[in-house]
Amino acid sequence: MNKFITVSEARTLISNEIRTKCPIREKNLSDSLHSYTAKQIYAPIDVPNFTNSAMDGYAFCYQDWVDKNEITVKYVIQAGQTDLPILKRGEAARIFTGAMIPIGADIVVMQEKAVVENNKLLIQKGEFQEGDNIRPQGSQTKMRELVAAENTLITPGVIGMLAGFGIEKVHVFSSPKIGIIVTGNELVTAGTPLKKGQIYESNSITLQSALKEMDISVEFIVKVSDDKEKTFHEIQTRIAEVDVLLLTGGISVGDYDYVKESLERAEIHQLFYKIQQKPGKPLYFGKKEQHYVFALPGNPASVLTCFYQYVRPFIKGLKGENHIFNSYEDAKLINDFNKKNKLTNFLKGHLENGEVSITSSQESYKMNSFSSANCIVEISGEERMIRQGEKVTVWRI
Repeated sequence: MNKFITVSEARTLISNEIRTKCPIREKNLSDSLHSYTAKQIYAPIDVPNFTNSAMDGYAFCYQDWVDKNEITVKYVIQAGQTDLPILKRGEAARIFTGAMIPIGADIVVMQEKAVVENNKLLIQKGEFQEGDNIRPQGSQTKMRELVAAENTLITPGVIGMLAGFGIEKVHVFSSPKIGIIVTGNELVTAGTPLKKGQIYESNSITLQSALKEMDISVEFIVKVSDDKEKTFHEIQTRIAEVDVLLLTGGISVGDYDYVKESLERAEIHQLFYKIQQKPGKPLYFGKKEQHYVFALPGNPASVLTCFYQYVRPFIKGLKGENHIFNSYEDAKLINDFNKKNKLTNFLKGHLENGEVSITSSQESYKMNSFSSANCIVEISGEERMIRQGEKVTVWRI
């Protein structure tokens, strides 16, 4: 099956392969960033677990202020203090943010709106209500309330919230093991002087960096010349070592492109090959048992575009994300774009305040457009001029 499929069909085929996530493991909360929760998490306590002051100020009975009673500042209550006084009518306590509210108090007036003279509390004119500046117990979260559903991405905010419940460990989906094979006779490692016809190999370090951004360390990077037997040997050997094998180059139909043939010899089951898109038409996706392969084009901008559009969502799915192709948004185009083909175009762009500009240097061998891009613009449909102000689909990168 070598027919060109649509981008939508490719996404469906990829989504269908995420039937099971990566194995579940327990992690320290502090080490769980970028993971996805594998189990529902419920609040073990109320938060706050006691009623406390939201301000530095004075705690007293609201009715004393309504009745214009004389109020005497008789106590001081610090955060963390547990031996609390019981306030009588006409008594107040100097109180600090986070300190427990004593019995007898039902309002805290911030210190900027009060003056104390001879221990007498004088409150400035203003509008006050019972309960002002008081955080009731459980006002954020009640005990046994669901605080993180399964498949929740753990961000610094999630970690901060869970830490507030005293949670030390969480069950998360582990990250898949990823390996990279780079093919091409013309490729030279950085630091080696170039000869005529050679170029510096950049795809491996680009993919390694993109994976590191997902908190994934690459298991191996192998560089292979355009040799039929060597290409086959590396694919056949390496596929069993990882969950996802990434290849770059050699997937087209040139005389020295041996990747497709080697994948077939290694008994990789092809799920699709070739997509109606630009760049990255010769994109391959396959599997052998529970080991997957993405064979990406060789041109650097095509590699990174295909990674963002297909590989990254698939890896996120294995890590626990449920809706892997839903993170797009609409933006207004601020410069015209002449679409000259019927393929789905993926274009480097810069998104700001709901508006997107398409950068220059969109050719698949040019990486300078990626250096200034923060999104990929997706434009499908017939050949036409897309005008400034039209809405387009964008994917943040």
